[in-house]
Amino acid sequence: MKIPTYYVIPQSEYRVIELLKLNDVKMSTIKKDSVINVESYRILDFQTVKNPYEGHYLHYKTVVGRAQEQHLFCAGDILVHLNQDAMKFLLETLEPEAVDSYFNWNFFDAILGQKEYYSAYVFEDTAADLLKNDKALKTAFELEKAKDPIFAEDGSAQLDWIYKNSPYYEKSHRLYPIFRIN
Repeated sequence: MKIPTYYVIPQSEYRVIELLKLNDVKMSTIKKDSVINVESYRILDFQTVKNPYEGHYLHYKTVVGRAQEQHLFCAGDILVHLNQDAMKFLLETLEPEAVDSYFNWNFFDAILGQKEYYSAYVFEDTAADLLKNDKALKTAFELEKAKDPIFAEDGSAQLDWIYKNSPYYEKSHRLYPIFRIN
Protein backbone atom coordinates (compact mmCIF):
# COMPACT_ATOMS: atom_id res chain seq x y z
CA MET A 1 0.00 0.00 0.00
CA LYS A 2 1.29 3.41 -0.98
CA ILE A 3 1.16 6.03 1.76
CA PRO A 4 -1.12 8.89 0.67
CA THR A 5 -0.01 12.50 0.70
CA TYR A 6 -3.25 13.57 2.41
CA TYR A 7 -6.39 12.16 3.97
CA VAL A 8 -9.56 14.16 3.47
CA ILE A 9 -12.09 13.90 6.29
CA PRO A 10 -15.57 15.38 5.93
CA GLN A 11 -16.37 17.70 8.83
CA SER A 12 -19.39 15.50 9.61
CA GLU A 13 -16.90 12.96 11.05
CA TYR A 14 -16.38 15.22 14.06
CA ARG A 15 -15.72 12.33 16.49
CA VAL A 16 -12.73 11.21 14.44
CA ILE A 17 -11.53 14.79 13.98
CA GLU A 18 -11.68 15.34 17.76
CA LEU A 19 -9.65 12.18 18.40
CA LEU A 20 -7.05 13.31 15.90
CA LYS A 21 -6.81 16.68 17.68
CA LEU A 22 -6.38 14.90 21.03
CA ASN A 23 -3.44 13.04 19.47
CA ASP A 24 -1.77 16.26 18.24
CA VAL A 25 -2.41 15.55 14.57
CA LYS A 26 -1.79 18.61 12.42
CA MET A 27 -4.75 19.43 10.17
CA SER A 28 -5.97 22.20 7.90
CA THR A 29 -9.38 23.00 6.51
CA ILE A 30 -10.54 23.24 2.93
CA LYS A 31 -11.26 26.93 2.33
CA LYS A 32 -13.94 26.61 -0.37
CA ASP A 33 -16.12 23.89 -1.85
CA SER A 34 -13.85 21.87 -4.13
CA VAL A 35 -13.98 18.86 -6.41
CA ILE A 36 -10.87 16.78 -5.72
CA ASN A 37 -9.53 13.63 -7.38
CA VAL A 38 -9.28 11.09 -4.54
CA GLU A 39 -8.94 7.41 -3.88
CA SER A 40 -12.01 6.06 -2.12
CA TYR A 41 -12.65 2.83 -0.31
CA ARG A 42 -15.79 0.73 -0.26
CA ILE A 43 -16.14 -1.89 2.47
CA LEU A 44 -16.60 -5.21 0.67
CA ASP A 45 -16.46 -7.60 3.60
CA PHE A 46 -15.66 -7.83 7.30
CA GLN A 47 -16.36 -9.98 10.31
CA THR A 48 -17.50 -8.90 13.77
CA VAL A 49 -16.72 -10.42 17.14
CA LYS A 50 -19.57 -12.06 19.07
CA ASN A 51 -18.84 -10.31 22.37
CA PRO A 52 -17.98 -6.67 23.00
CA TYR A 53 -14.52 -5.48 23.96
CA GLU A 54 -14.20 -2.09 25.65
CA GLY A 55 -17.83 -1.44 24.70
CA HIS A 56 -17.31 -2.15 21.01
CA TYR A 57 -18.20 -5.04 18.75
CA LEU A 58 -14.91 -4.99 16.90
CA HIS A 59 -14.69 -5.72 13.19
CA TYR A 60 -11.82 -7.72 11.73
CA LYS A 61 -10.77 -9.28 8.43
CA THR A 62 -11.92 -6.08 6.76
CA VAL A 63 -11.67 -6.12 2.96
CA VAL A 64 -12.03 -2.99 0.81
CA GLY A 65 -12.36 -2.12 -2.83
CA ARG A 66 -10.52 0.95 -4.12
CA ALA A 67 -11.57 3.47 -6.74
CA GLN A 68 -10.27 6.74 -8.15
CA GLU A 69 -13.00 9.35 -8.35
CA GLN A 70 -13.85 13.01 -8.37
CA HIS A 71 -15.49 13.91 -5.06
CA LEU A 72 -17.04 17.17 -3.88
CA PHE A 73 -15.74 18.40 -0.53
CA CYS A 74 -17.16 21.35 1.35
CA ALA A 75 -15.48 24.36 2.88
CA GLY A 76 -14.55 23.28 6.40
CA ASP A 77 -13.74 19.65 5.54
CA ILE A 78 -10.37 18.55 6.89
CA LEU A 79 -7.06 17.88 5.13
CA VAL A 80 -4.52 15.80 7.03
CA HIS A 81 -1.01 15.80 5.58
CA LEU A 82 0.88 12.55 6.22
CA ASN A 83 4.27 14.26 6.42
CA GLN A 84 4.14 14.67 10.21
CA ASP A 85 5.13 12.88 13.40
CA ALA A 86 1.67 11.28 13.65
CA MET A 87 2.00 9.45 10.31
CA LYS A 88 2.07 5.93 11.82
CA PHE A 89 -0.90 6.75 14.08
CA LEU A 90 -2.84 8.06 11.07
CA LEU A 91 -2.16 4.94 9.01
CA GLU A 92 -3.19 2.67 11.89
CA THR A 93 -6.45 4.51 12.55
CA LEU A 94 -7.60 5.83 9.16
CA GLU A 95 -6.83 2.84 6.93
CA PRO A 96 -9.95 0.65 7.29
CA GLU A 97 -8.06 -2.64 6.94
CA ALA A 98 -5.65 -1.79 9.79
CA VAL A 99 -6.24 -3.80 12.96
CA ASP A 100 -6.90 -0.72 15.12
CA SER A 101 -8.66 1.37 12.49
CA TYR A 102 -11.55 3.56 13.46
CA PHE A 103 -13.66 1.46 11.10
CA ASN A 104 -12.80 -1.71 13.02
CA TRP A 105 -13.65 0.11 16.28
CA ASN A 106 -17.20 0.88 14.97
CA PHE A 107 -16.83 4.58 14.25
CA PHE A 108 -18.41 4.23 10.81
CA ASP A 109 -21.05 1.53 11.28
CA ALA A 110 -23.73 3.83 9.84
CA ILE A 111 -22.28 3.26 6.34
CA LEU A 112 -22.98 -0.46 6.67
CA GLY A 113 -26.76 -0.06 6.76
CA GLN A 114 -28.44 0.19 3.39
CA LYS A 115 -31.22 2.76 3.59
CA GLU A 116 -32.52 2.53 0.03
CA TYR A 117 -33.53 -0.67 -1.72
CA TYR A 118 -35.96 -1.91 -4.35
CA SER A 119 -39.12 -3.94 -4.61
CA ALA A 120 -38.43 -6.84 -6.96
CA TYR A 121 -41.78 -6.69 -8.75
CA VAL A 122 -41.30 -2.98 -9.44
CA PHE A 123 -37.60 -3.12 -10.36
CA GLU A 124 -37.88 -6.05 -12.80
CA ASP A 125 -39.11 -3.84 -15.64
CA THR A 126 -36.52 -1.18 -14.84
CA ALA A 127 -33.77 -3.84 -14.83
CA ALA A 128 -34.88 -5.10 -18.22
CA ASP A 129 -34.77 -1.54 -19.59
CA LEU A 130 -31.32 -0.98 -18.09
CA LEU A 131 -29.95 -4.12 -19.77
CA LYS A 132 -31.61 -3.17 -23.05
CA ASN A 133 -30.23 0.40 -23.08
CA ASP A 134 -26.81 0.01 -21.43
CA LYS A 135 -24.51 -2.19 -23.52
CA ALA A 136 -21.65 -2.11 -20.97
CA LEU A 137 -23.99 -3.21 -18.17
CA LYS A 138 -25.44 -5.96 -20.35
CA THR A 139 -21.95 -7.23 -21.25
CA ALA A 140 -20.80 -7.23 -17.61
CA PHE A 141 -24.02 -9.01 -16.62
CA GLU A 142 -23.57 -11.71 -19.25
CA LEU A 143 -19.93 -12.21 -18.19
CA GLU A 144 -21.02 -12.61 -14.57
CA LYS A 145 -23.57 -15.24 -15.57
CA ALA A 146 -20.99 -17.08 -17.72
CA LYS A 147 -18.41 -17.30 -14.94
CA ASP A 148 -20.83 -18.26 -12.14
CA PRO A 149 -23.32 -21.07 -12.92
CA ILE A 150 -25.11 -20.65 -9.58
CA PHE A 151 -25.60 -16.93 -10.30
CA ALA A 152 -26.82 -17.81 -13.81
CA GLU A 153 -29.68 -19.82 -12.27
CA ASP A 154 -30.62 -17.37 -9.47
CA GLY A 155 -33.07 -14.70 -10.64
CA SER A 156 -33.00 -12.87 -7.29
CA ALA A 157 -29.20 -12.67 -7.30
CA GLN A 158 -29.28 -11.40 -10.88
CA LEU A 159 -31.81 -8.69 -10.06
CA ASP A 160 -29.74 -7.67 -7.04
CA TRP A 161 -26.59 -7.53 -9.20
CA ILE A 162 -28.31 -5.29 -11.74
CA TYR A 163 -29.57 -3.01 -8.97
CA LYS A 164 -26.12 -2.72 -7.35
CA ASN A 165 -24.60 -1.86 -10.73
CA SER A 166 -27.28 0.67 -11.67
CA PRO A 167 -27.62 4.41 -11.05
CA TYR A 168 -30.39 3.58 -8.54
CA TYR A 169 -28.04 1.96 -6.04
CA GLU A 170 -27.38 3.98 -2.89
CA LYS A 171 -23.93 5.47 -3.57
CA SER A 172 -23.03 5.99 0.10
CA HIS A 173 -23.70 2.36 1.09
CA ARG A 174 -20.41 0.96 2.45
CA LEU A 175 -18.51 4.00 1.14
CA TYR A 176 -15.75 4.63 3.70
CA PRO A 177 -15.99 8.34 4.63
CA ILE A 178 -12.25 9.01 4.71
CA PHE A 179 -10.59 9.71 1.36
CA ARG A 180 -6.99 9.60 0.17
CA ILE A 181 -5.05 12.00 -2.05
CA ASN A 182 -2.05 10.15 -3.43
